[in-house]
Amino acid sequence: MMKLPIYLGLISLLLIGCSSNQNTHKYYKFSDQNLQVSATQKIAGHLYLEDVSIIGVSNQQAFVQYTKPNTVNIARFHFWAEHPENMLTQLTQSYFHTLGLTVVPRALAGDVEKPLFSLKLVLNEFAGHYNKGALLSGNWYLYKQEQGELKLIQTQRFSLNSQLNKDGFEALVSAHQENWIKLLDTVHQEALSTHLK
Repeated sequence: MMKLPIYLGLISLLLIGCSSNQNTHKYYKFSDQNLQVSATQKIAGHLYLEDVSIIGVSNQQAFVQYTKPNTVNIARFHFWAEHPENMLTQLTQSYFHTLGLTVVPRALAGDVEKPLFSLKLVLNEFAGHYNKGALLSGNWYLYKQEQGELKLIQTQRFSLNSQLNKDGFEALVSAHQENWIKLLDTVHQEALSTHLK
């Protein structure tokens, strides 16, 4: 008889503990509401966009941080609201649309007669760093499609980092978005504005 209240007490403590753990999970997403470009930056044309690819440990919804050399921490309570490949692809579409381009997901592209360009972004690093802030590195590839064939016309390696303006995951998210916009600015200025005239 005495064991029943003890069991009920333990079960209620377990339920309280489980419910309080759920409140500690946080989810983050980039915002495209503040994307603006000046009229002089606008370009016209069509661009095929491959889905962004993340290679390695950052290819997951949990936040990844390098805490010291050769040590990676996978966050247990801080996550991207969706897979980062999807989030980065969506922000890229919004960015180039703001520039005036008609962006077509490569997976939805049909056969076309006129030459089009196709952009592929591949990431090796998309992580926080204990000292450098937000890290972003990888390669981008620009292809030209002619008569059904893709030809690589330009590629570039990139490595960016942005210091956090304060501690915390919200600051890390802001720094990651700052890096991504810097990357898209570079692709625009060094490739698209030249080829899509």
